[in-house]
Amino acid sequence: MLNTKTVQAEIFEKVILPHEASLYAPAMALTRSASDAEDLVQETLLRAFDRFDTYRSDGSPRAWLHTIMRNLFYNMYRKKSREPRQVPLENADGSSIEQPTAPNASPERQVLSQLEGAALLQAVRTLPEEYRRVVAMADIQGMAYQEIAQDLHIPVGTVRSRLSRGRERVRRSLTSWHPETVPPLSARVLVN
Repeated sequence: MLNTKTVQAEIFEKVILPHEASLYAPAMALTRSASDAEDLVQETLLRAFDRFDTYRSDGSPRAWLHTIMRNLFYNMYRKKSREPRQVPLENADGSSIEQPTAPNASPERQVLSQLEGAALLQAVRTLPEEYRRVVAMADIQGMAYQEIAQDLHIPVGTVRSRLSRGRERVRRSLTSWHPETVPPLSARVLVN
């Protein structure tokens, strides 16, 4: 007689693992880092395997995985935002430790990128629930309109209209956010 864990692992391998490749693009969109995206996908698969008993066989395995991944990312984001920022100390000889930087990314560009990401996340969070779910499923999880319609039990036309309206609200929210109105440091004139 087969062990239930073995049977469960075989079903997981047949039903869930074929959708692993569909996780990478949304993971990259969320994390903006290849290594972090890979970690998020691995963590998602581990969580899915641990909680496979909660999977409904009548549901979409892809949607289930994407929901797990999105929730993991949001939980990690919240946890990081509560942690104190780490500042490097000096080497034993008293010299300062060099911070690795992304190639061709100035500190101003890095800060602006973080601000843009935070503004985008805030814009999506402020959407009404019916728009937020459709925008997240289409643009973050990369789901097809038909899959979204089946998952939410709504017509495909409703998915398209909610997605259009949700994207427009995000676009308006982001265009009202103007970090460019602050002149760059090089353009400011110092007055004595």
